[in-house]
Amino acid sequence: MNTYQTIIIIAVIVVLLILTGLIWRRIRRRKKPAKISLYQEALHLYLDGKLDAALEKLKKTVKADTENIMAYIKLGDIFREKGLPIRAARVHRNLLVRSDLNEEEINTTLYHLIQDYQDAEMLDRAVEMAERLNHRTHKNADHQKLLLSLYETKGDWDKAFFARQNLNRWQKKHDQHILALYKVQSGLEQIKKGVEREGRIRFREALKLDKQCIPAYLYWGDSYRREQRNEDAFRVWNDFTKKVPEWAHLAFSRLEQVLYDLGKYGDMESIYQQVSQQKPKNPAAMIHLVDLLQKQGRLNEAQEACETILEKHPDLTECRAMLVKILRQKGETIRALDDAIHVLEKRLETRSVCQCAQCGHQNKEPLWYCPQCHQWDTYLT
Repeated sequence: MNTYQTIIIIAVIVVLLILTGLIWRRIRRRKKPAKISLYQEALHLYLDGKLDAALEKLKKTVKADTENIMAYIKLGDIFREKGLPIRAARVHRNLLVRSDLNEEEINTTLYHLIQDYQDAEMLDRAVEMAERLNHRTHKNADHQKLLLSLYETKGDWDKAFFARQNLNRWQKKHDQHILALYKVQSGLEQIKKGVEREGRIRFREALKLDKQCIPAYLYWGDSYRREQRNEDAFRVWNDFTKKVPEWAHLAFSRLEQVLYDLGKYGDMESIYQQVSQQKPKNPAAMIHLVDLLQKQGRLNEAQEACETILEKHPDLTECRAMLVKILRQKGETIRALDDAIHVLEKRLETRSVCQCAQCGHQNKEPLWYCPQCHQWDTYLT
């Protein structure tokens, strides 16, 4: 073997040894477990529901690494989840005074600070932060909806109106009936302040948005009644029965009272008949007509009207109960007793309520804004 061959063999051996060393080092690196940071440990504890342990890890994290913005945010969130929203707000608020936060970090911190103030029931501060967030991210639909929700919760209906209007414009939605209800709520707020005329202006604005806005008609007439403007109140409610006959029964007691005060109580008969003709499947007007005929002593007409209703609605207990009264007045006690038993049986089976289609909240009368789930126009009869 000459010198040249020896050099080649040695070179090959050296290369093989180097490659073997590199491969072995890589294998050892793969086998060695990656070191978990304090922040990662805290997140794992948080996901496991161990809030106290996660809190301690996060405190150590921010002490060791003041640049870890997400650790500060999560630290505040845990304080809020533990029922300490004021302390959470302090953590998040202190972040906002830093000059080294980027746009995304500022927006994220604001979002979490809003939640702190919500839980602390500091609505004014929550709204202030939400307005600031929306000014920075005006095209973010979720942030706009959050601000809208806060306006509703606070009862700032004028701002809620413009917020929803802007959101609708951006999302190309059309929900005039909800905007009309905002105007109604705004009108009620004006009336609470003793400004009846401003309240009525809001109700008229509501009807321009939605010609069938039920509460706008009802509360508009109520406002006139408080000012002893009975003719105007009658005009509004009578107009309502013609334009929204399916809900006319909500105005019947109001109309009865105002016509009684005007000395025109007998005019209710024509109103009941008019509504019955418009909505023959809705027995409410006919039931009120029966009651009117009975009070006037027109028992045969009242009985005939009652029986007509029961032909179409045999299980309508309210009507059958009225028939019992009429039969008793006419001296037909045996038939009256049979119908009374039927009424009792049905009343045990069912009970008429208005119910929110969203959350199931029940109320004797329909509401336009559910106090439980804060949804609009969800009540069914």
